[in-house]
Amino acid sequence: MFGPSVPVFLTRFMQGRGRPRRSGPLDGNGRRSIYIAVKRNFLSPMMLAFDAPIPFNCIGRRNVSNVPAQALILMNDPFVIGQAQLWAKRVLAKNGATPEDRIRRMYLTAYARTPRAEELINGLRFLKSQAQTAGVKGNAWKTNAQVWSDYAHVLFNVKEFIYVR
Repeated sequence: MFGPSVPVFLTRFMQGRGRPRRSGPLDGNGRRSIYIAVKRNFLSPMMLAFDAPIPFNCIGRRNVSNVPAQALILMNDPFVIGQAQLWAKRVLAKNGATPEDRIRRMYLTAYARTPRAEELINGLRFLKSQAQTAGVKGNAWKTNAQVWSDYAHVLFNVKEFIYVR
């Protein structure tokens, strides 16, 4: 908590007068978004897509939208992909866990519930399919970081992860 703000991560598309000399880290140095510095002409594209207030005027209530840019960011943004990789590493760090145990753990983490039988079967099917696509042989899919990262990325893109009921 507290401490100095973290410079915003600058993409290659963020050009123009007043551009900061240095880009901040992609992951915001592991800090909450409230600590990311605000430069009015260089706002975080990810935060803007998810309705972060624009600092040009006062806003009494935050906008709520559902636009294609949000889905595209969750599918393609390097930050989201990096977080999926970190999640896969954490899941795989637990030695002796079965793939079913890992899927259950991921569902608890992402959705605060256990997967239904069909979701568990679909998860295993997805992992095996990804392994085959990636050329992972035999049972190596059970501990392959890329395969589990892809699965984590899928879980990030499920409506249940994005919206609170």
